[in-house]
Amino acid sequence: MKRLFSAAFLVLVASGCSDSPSAPAGTLPVVQNCRIITGASRGDTVTVAWDSVSVDVDGYRVWFSTTNPGNWQIIAQVEETTAVHIASATGYYCVDAIDGINSSEAQSNKADDRAEMFALDDTLTAGGADGIQFLPDHVAVGDASDPTFRQDLYVKWEGDTAIFCRGNYDPEGYPGGSYTHIAQASNTLAPGPGDSAWQSTIAAQDGASYFVSLESGDYAMLSVDSVSFDMVLLSFSQYQTISGLRLFNPFLF
Repeated sequence: MKRLFSAAFLVLVASGCSDSPSAPAGTLPVVQNCRIITGASRGDTVTVAWDSVSVDVDGYRVWFSTTNPGNWQIIAQVEETTAVHIASATGYYCVDAIDGINSSEAQSNKADDRAEMFALDDTLTAGGADGIQFLPDHVAVGDASDPTFRQDLYVKWEGDTAIFCRGNYDPEGYPGGSYTHIAQASNTLAPGPGDSAWQSTIAAQDGASYFVSLESGDYAMLSVDSVSFDMVLLSFSQYQTISGLRLFNPFLF
């Protein structure tokens, strides 16, 4: 397995996208230290903060794009130095100051909440007890019947159907598993806690993606390349390192 790098997995975006949200530039100072406040970002809510500029201004504009370069949009205009964004996917944020029709001479640094992303070439086979463990810097695949391997999911077979199971779904047969849940993914926002979409078991399907609610409070995402009568081939995974944030990347860069 290997981490996805933008140079290797570049996806073309619409023409007209650029590094800069707006032009022409103004004469106000550049906003510094745009950042994601991780402790105040949970679920679908991202809190962005920045340092105030050294001159009096009317306020600040907060820009967002799911890609960089990208199609930037203003998501907030505030007088203070924080803003809250209700999002449906991860992305990039930057800020400029405004005073009347004047603005910063350039946008701030760009902050992002993107999940860590990894390419997978692992095959889960019938006849084994293949388990998966999601970690912030990689995905581990191992023997789910081994009590020292703490799987978040494992694969079992019912006839010719591959089933993803919660890590501790069968604690006697697979004693090392963690308490997780899995849900079908049709977008980039995982269901909220307690949502009926979360299941203890779910069938593995060709080309499907799945959200995983981890025991730690973090969220992961797993995509399947293909399923045959005796194996599941994985394609990539994501790990959202901001604990409790349920947002994932819409693109591979």
